[in-house]
Amino acid sequence: MFRRIPFPLTALFVLQSLPVQAASPVPAPAAGNEQVRKIMETYEGRGTLGDGSAPTPAKEALRQFHPRLGFAVDLMAAEPDVEQPLYMNWDSRGRLWVVQYRQYQFPAGLKVVSYDSHLRARFDRVPLPPPGGNPGEDKVTFFEDADGDGFFERHTDVLGGLNIVSAALPGAGALWVLNPPYLLRYPDADCDGKPDGDPEVVLSGFGLEDTHSVANSLQWGVDGWLYGANGSTTTGNVSSAVSKNVRWEGQCIWRYHPANRRFEVYAEGGGNTFSLDIDSKGRVFSGTNGGGTRGMHYEQGSYGVKSWGKHGPLTNSHAYGWFNHMRHEGDARRFPQAFVVYEGGLFDARLDGSIIAPNSLANLVYLSDRIPDGSTFRTVDQADLLSSTDRWFRPVDAKVGPDGALYLADWYDTRLSHVRPVDDWHKTSGRIYRVRPESGIPRVAPFDLHTESPSRLLSRLSDANRWFRRQAALEIGWRRLDELVPALLEKLGTPGDPHALDALFALDMLDAVDSVRAAGCFKHSDPYIRRWAVKIVGEKGTAWADCAAPLAALAQTEEHLEVRAQLLATAKRLPAASGLPLLRAAERPVPPEETHLPLLAWWALESKCGTDPAAVLSFVESQGDFVASPVFREHLVQRLGQRLAAGGVDAGVQACAKLWELLPEGRLREKLVAGVAAAFEGTEIPRLPEVLSGALRSLLETSPGGALASALRSGEAGAVQAALKLLADPKAGTSDRLAVANGLAALGRAEAVPVFVSLLSNNAAAPGLRRGVLQAAARFSDMAIPGAVLGGYEARFAGDKPVRDTALAVLAGRLEWARVLVEAVDAWKVPVKHFTPEVLNLLRQHRDPAVEAALEKHWKGALGVVSMEAKTEEARLLRKALAEGAGDAARGRTHFQARCASCHKLFAEGGDVGPELTGYERGNREFWVDNIVYPSLEIREGYGNYTARLANGQILTGMLDAQNASGVVLRDLAGQKTALRQADIVSLEANPVSVMPEGLLGGLGPAELRDLFAYLTRKEAR
Repeated sequence: MFRRIPFPLTALFVLQSLPVQAASPVPAPAAGNEQVRKIMETYEGRGTLGDGSAPTPAKEALRQFHPRLGFAVDLMAAEPDVEQPLYMNWDSRGRLWVVQYRQYQFPAGLKVVSYDSHLRARFDRVPLPPPGGNPGEDKVTFFEDADGDGFFERHTDVLGGLNIVSAALPGAGALWVLNPPYLLRYPDADCDGKPDGDPEVVLSGFGLEDTHSVANSLQWGVDGWLYGANGSTTTGNVSSAVSKNVRWEGQCIWRYHPANRRFEVYAEGGGNTFSLDIDSKGRVFSGTNGGGTRGMHYEQGSYGVKSWGKHGPLTNSHAYGWFNHMRHEGDARRFPQAFVVYEGGLFDARLDGSIIAPNSLANLVYLSDRIPDGSTFRTVDQADLLSSTDRWFRPVDAKVGPDGALYLADWYDTRLSHVRPVDDWHKTSGRIYRVRPESGIPRVAPFDLHTESPSRLLSRLSDANRWFRRQAALEIGWRRLDELVPALLEKLGTPGDPHALDALFALDMLDAVDSVRAAGCFKHSDPYIRRWAVKIVGEKGTAWADCAAPLAALAQTEEHLEVRAQLLATAKRLPAASGLPLLRAAERPVPPEETHLPLLAWWALESKCGTDPAAVLSFVESQGDFVASPVFREHLVQRLGQRLAAGGVDAGVQACAKLWELLPEGRLREKLVAGVAAAFEGTEIPRLPEVLSGALRSLLETSPGGALASALRSGEAGAVQAALKLLADPKAGTSDRLAVANGLAALGRAEAVPVFVSLLSNNAAAPGLRRGVLQAAARFSDMAIPGAVLGGYEARFAGDKPVRDTALAVLAGRLEWARVLVEAVDAWKVPVKHFTPEVLNLLRQHRDPAVEAALEKHWKGALGVVSMEAKTEEARLLRKALAEGAGDAARGRTHFQARCASCHKLFAEGGDVGPELTGYERGNREFWVDNIVYPSLEIREGYGNYTARLANGQILTGMLDAQNASGVVLRDLAGQKTALRQADIVSLEANPVSVMPEGLLGGLGPAELRDLFAYLTRKEAR
């Protein structure tokens, strides 16, 4: 039923709107050809589009805020001084730098030559970096409070004519401007905010396919690296002076070192990563576009969950797992896209360390407790920090300033969806707000950290506000204040100093931590100093070989989960000889909620499989106690078998055989072999060393199909004939028959087709067997298969809905079969009413004149193509009925069970085809009206429908259940899963139409509608 959450309504700048002046012409992007022009003119936007309302003047809008008790909101800047603000940050003089993203959503001077199924654009060329190429409307401005009264007196436009600029951050003698596809360095030696000349391109290759999802959110790390995020629907192939062609697809956190010019992906995954924060301990977070969470926590080198079909695979095809978003209790609405950890020292001390996350869809700002959860965190909502009744309030960035207050960049618009190829945003609005305690205006005397004395900078390392501590440490590093090293070491060594870690950050940026000092930090009482010292060693790599022994010793004794996590992250970066011993950090017991350490251990181990498999085997042989540990037994050995076998028949399989011999008999060997089997899933198993082939045979013989399934996959002589005999034997078990049927189909054995046809023509075949044989037979193109189905459709298929639906989907999946199927409908052999929307959608995918004519003739209006006018009228009547009184929730439960529960769960009751509804914005009547009447308006990620076209001519549709190096798994509405090998897939495209049918409430009268809504909106189950 309710499949809310759009298509790429993904993170930040999904937040814009219609022009106020109705008579104003709608700007049109440049179309590179007639096909693109047609899409632009006819594409029906999805998501929340503009409503034509007028903006509220800034001072009046201020009165529409409802801050949390004890807080107040100040207007700091507004149009025309700031328009479409996207990003904010401060420099060392306390000036607020703001990026005005006025060019969005199309780069100036470029033409769109094609779109993909997610409306991602391909342009006619790569734009030149500024000052070359076509100038855009973006600009960079700073605001300053020169007199220290707590408000900005003036602003300065520093750069103009930029073209899709998403961030601008001063530091290290330059202004760093993220203008995809480039990261630009404007020199500013005197740090006055006025660039000294044209920019240098330090990075190139950030994707521009989707300008609401470009590289973004520059921030200085406490290690001196420049960090950034990349959105979910763009790709990257980034090069620097020393790092070439670093590739990825979709969301990630990346970083660039200004001194050594290295670029790397720090971690992958998440929602649409359009925010980034690094807390006072150096931990990395981002917000998300999803619901039910406040965001992601990243460990160095980790892999996170993604919407695989839309955002692409991970860079490591052997990750074999991923981190999920932080667990959350509270408001589950999407999307808390901006993200900041509050450590400003101005708010109540009880809020220190809390997460502040604006939700632009809901016009509010969340405040959530951040609670340790194993080596990561979970979140629990407090009362909202603020909300607004102004629908135009769209907070897209949140930062804590030098005064300790929270600053919000308000895009200020009504349109919320970028999925419309019309550039009709409200280009001339935008505000900057400050949230502070109501006790008074926070004032900070004018300062300039660029010129402050070394002793003053040292004292700022103990400031209550993280911003001053961070900026002071950065200035110490940028100014190379080596004379502070003794004082910093003293601070680091002072027992109980709460800011000793800040001293270590400064020492790190001065490159004043040698291997001896790092090893000394391993014994520090503060776990976060131990953690950061471990990270430093990982950055140095082979240069600090003398750290290997003390680091390995720490791995065997460390109890703090976050330090253990960093040990494993560092192990991935080090050579096998010094990295593998750090896996011992994962061998000791962990709390039940801990999920990160086993995956970090695997990624560290996997990183050596391709480069030094001999070292991996040697480690297993020499570390018997580790091999006996729960983490190796439950999380590593099966993955290791799969990874080694995936390395190839020669080296990889031989390595598996050696590993088999090293492992003790029993469960470990069984798991290793299960991993080998997984590596060859869906393909014929190659010739293996005898120790493996025998063990694999034994494993497969315990599964359906037994020895015969094993022989089939191993290519043994006579196996095909024996399998055909078993398949045809009516006395054999159904599971065994289906196992060999799938095996024959996976291997493409055409000899199986006559047996398939015979079974499909047999009135005595069990429904379960018939349904499974249909799926296996679908891999072949033989016309005898649709003949067998249609020849006895009424007798063998029509009476059992699951079998019937499978049969029609199979026939609809091939063009030649689809033509025969619609001919059977014309001849009244197959009833029109038997076709589900899913099957009709499959037929439509062929784009064949004969099939299209049949769709028009028999199912016009049944494909969910209802005019917007009709939907608007349905919504009007629904709202009218609901306004006429209250309903009875008990009676409404019956309607929910009849119309919704087959797909959705509410109060622990219902199916799981669509997202669970319990945590949604159920008290909001408009939420339900929009989702029911316009089901394709916003399709929640994870529940979008995909179409896969295979090399054999077959077409399948379903929701993407999983994706990895070997292929994808599609899940249909009946929950049935189909695994597809990557090598067989020609294309995998998202469908813009929800699988939730329109007209779902048809037949219900006003009173029944009120009853249903009473049940949907009730606070709890009874």
